[in-house]
Amino acid sequence: MRLLLAANVCYVFCLNVPEVALPLVLVTQLHASPAWAAGAFAANTALVVAFQVPVTIWMSRFSRRTAMAISGVVISVSYLGFLAGAELGHGWAAPALVGVSVLCTVGEIIYAGSSIALVTATAPQEALGRTLARFQLSTGFGLAISPAVITVLAAHGPAALWVPLAAATLLSAAAVR
Repeated sequence: MRLLLAANVCYVFCLNVPEVALPLVLVTQLHASPAWAAGAFAANTALVVAFQVPVTIWMSRFSRRTAMAISGVVISVSYLGFLAGAELGHGWAAPALVGVSVLCTVGEIIYAGSSIALVTATAPQEALGRTLARFQLSTGFGLAISPAVITVLAAHGPAALWVPLAAATLLSAAAVR
């Protein structure tokens, strides 16, 4: 269970990508209009609302571990997509990042639909409440540290931001699997 809780800290960074990483990269590094960041955030919200239930139902055909591992792979690929998009010319980078944010949102949706189900299924019945509390603590910890980590990494350029996030999430997906 400890490995799953540690992996969760890496996974939840994806929840702060639309709110922290994309605005930071789009506005400060690419000098794009803040409207691009707002559009990515609005798209993320609309996609989660519209597709959380159907995607979770569709992913139920996979084991919980497999579904969570798939989410990690999707999120990692999206991080590499953000890196590639940031390297495009000035006129293409912002729309590319917003487009890649859709893939990141799909990973987020799969993660949200599989993570608690996995914890619930793997926790000993007599420790379910404590295990869920520890899982939520790991989620809160990841959400609390991710803005600082994202900001520090982004200050060193797109590769310094997206490559470590992709690697950490991919390692977390392998650990979950």
